[in-house]
Amino acid sequence: MNRAVGKLASGCVAAVSAAAILLAGSGPSAAMGRDGNLEDQEFGLFYLAGRAGCVFDLYTTDTNFSGDAFKSGCNGMYKSVNDNTESYRNRDVYAWRVATDKDLDGNVGEIPSKYEGNASTNFKNKISSAAYTLHP
Repeated sequence: MNRAVGKLASGCVAAVSAAAILLAGSGPSAAMGRDGNLEDQEFGLFYLAGRAGCVFDLYTTDTNFSGDAFKSGCNGMYKSVNDNTESYRNRDVYAWRVATDKDLDGNVGEIPSKYEGNASTNFKNKISSAAYTLHP
């Protein structure tokens, strides 16, 4: 019986070691959000038209942009994101909704997956919240 337990324990140690090696080699997660880099699977709101200047990149819903600021190293750095974006790019597989008030209230628009453009006059420098949808 002790031999069986020893073999079982050795097998478990080998399996845990193999899993640790695989996890260590997998690299960082592709999309993190809010780091100032628009990556695959993220939605980005840009400080300036034409997807220029700082980007506020979202991986998850944000229903209130007050307190959110653009990262450093770009045109618009440290400025509030709330009511301060002119263009967008959706690199997510899902559509995103944007709204002119917190909690997805006010004027609401939807940006399809993989779509980019400048905000219309109804949304330019007025977006205050965003949420991904459950459809592409």
